[in-house]
Amino acid sequence: MIYAIIVGILLLFIFIAVIIVIFYKNKYSFLYIKVKEADNNLDILLQKKEAILLKIVPVLEKAEIKDIPEVIKLKSKKVNHHDLYEELTTMSNEILKIIDDYEDKIDFKVLDPLIDKLNDNENDLRAALKYYSDNGDEINYLAHKFPSNLIKIFSHYQDVETYKIKKRETLEILKH
Repeated sequence: MIYAIIVGILLLFIFIAVIIVIFYKNKYSFLYIKVKEADNNLDILLQKKEAILLKIVPVLEKAEIKDIPEVIKLKSKKVNHHDLYEELTTMSNEILKIIDDYEDKIDFKVLDPLIDKLNDNENDLRAALKYYSDNGDEINYLAHKFPSNLIKIFSHYQDVETYKIKKRETLEILKH
């Protein structure tokens, strides 16, 4: 009788352990899928931002502004999304500052739709970055919490590098 109780308790502990392993393994898998999805969205949004910036530069060149930062095809340099985001944000801020400084020379009939697209892209990009970072933070949290840290170790899951979302400089680009 006592052996049956001990075996029953052991089987209960094993059953609970299996349920916990399955739960956290599924949670990790689901979070990694969400991060991968966000990463794909970021790739698309960063390409769009790069394309918009490449369309803005000729408008500034036509206005004969000399200190335009060189917007290069960063994708061809094979940089990761974190570096691409940093570079494009820096370029975007520089271009918007130039537009603000030289607004009297620029044709805003052509530039306004591009600025609107850039702003829409920036909003979408911030949402995708937040989604990515929130899920990445949850993965990193689980990686340091018992018992999910054991699942991470045995399943060879990696921590996720999250984004530091930069605030955009506020510039007075007037609608003309």
